[in-house]
Amino acid sequence: MHRFHYTLVVFLFTCVTSGQDNTRVSGVISPLDDSSFYVLDKTGQKVVTWNQQTKVAIQIGFTNFKPRNHQIEYTIHSSTQKHRIELPRKPAYAVIDRRRFDPKERGNDYLVPRGLKVFFSPTPDHFPTLQENYYAGKFDLHKRVLEIKESEYEIKMPSGKTDIHIYDVLTPEDCRPFVNKANVVGMEKDGKILAKEIHLVPLGDQTVNDDPQLPRYLFIGDSISGNYDRGLRGSLQGKFNLHHPPTNCGPASKGEKEIRDWLGDYRVKGRQWDVISFNFGHWDVGKSKMEYQTSLEAVIRELKKTKAMLIWVTTCPVPDGFEKTYGLDSLGKAPGRKAGVMRQYINPWAMEVISKHPEITVCDQWQFVEDGRGDAFKEWWQGQNVHFHHQHEGKLLGEFLGKHIWQIWNMAQ
Repeated sequence: MHRFHYTLVVFLFTCVTSGQDNTRVSGVISPLDDSSFYVLDKTGQKVVTWNQQTKVAIQIGFTNFKPRNHQIEYTIHSSTQKHRIELPRKPAYAVIDRRRFDPKERGNDYLVPRGLKVFFSPTPDHFPTLQENYYAGKFDLHKRVLEIKESEYEIKMPSGKTDIHIYDVLTPEDCRPFVNKANVVGMEKDGKILAKEIHLVPLGDQTVNDDPQLPRYLFIGDSISGNYDRGLRGSLQGKFNLHHPPTNCGPASKGEKEIRDWLGDYRVKGRQWDVISFNFGHWDVGKSKMEYQTSLEAVIRELKKTKAMLIWVTTCPVPDGFEKTYGLDSLGKAPGRKAGVMRQYINPWAMEVISKHPEITVCDQWQFVEDGRGDAFKEWWQGQNVHFHHQHEGKLLGEFLGKHIWQIWNMAQ
């Protein structure tokens, strides 16, 4: 485990929630000095300190929690980089916090890992009570079985996703800059936050495979961007260093919340962004115009701070295999994933926002797919899946965007 004896700057993507004992800040780590670190938000900065009582946990998705020989290794989302966690060679224990007291749950043969914390220091056995609502006991890492007194529970997630926290592995000195996001919980006093806990989320190093002679390009999008990833990278090979945030970027509201995190410390040479393309739409088909546009505007405000060349990518259609769209509901919300919803609602709503920012160019993937209705995308249009799973379809989308990027880049030089 590499250790770095400096402190950190954390760029906020959420609001600072202040309370005497529960101030929370969150963002990408960047170095400052060896005694404290800043948390920067839109209104200024917060000073964060730690002491010997500060606990550090690594935060990972439960789907990545697959210990083998006292190691956990998994691939960073939207990356080829692997992250490895070395676990102590000693007995493990687990605590599972519960928000709602459910006395019947104790009779199950498994427990859902929401609120799961893994420790390598002894933790007394405990069943939930109204006053202390948590499970605790010995934890078999490899079988993922929690033993409490005479009872055993398999820890599994039948559906959905959740994050877990692993303690007794890291210290504040392990909080490496640029490649981790830190969720900090602490006490604010006299303008400083003393961290009680730091939860680290590994992001991978955006620069590790970069050619320093090439410009850096970040493409932001949902799973559709994953469909055209290979085609885009192929079309721009040797022209740009391409990156995607380590997540499915989902709805515009997620972008509003996490955009600072995705951008990283772009003020540092070699981590700047020269071009950024972005799209939000498929996850917003149940939103109102105001909800969608407000979040999109918030994203654009942060993107413009990077001084990068910005490209809006229109949202691809919903194919004809879906039910046709109808009007907005009584709350003004779009009708969901219906054929025609992008043409009638989402893309026009987006263009109302984009048109206010003439420096943002538009790559019209929606029109590109529409123009291929009787040819390249004929089979896709007849289906009932918004994704472009056939290799040639994703390749065409990626090449179309790549051509647009290369053209406007050359025009600006």
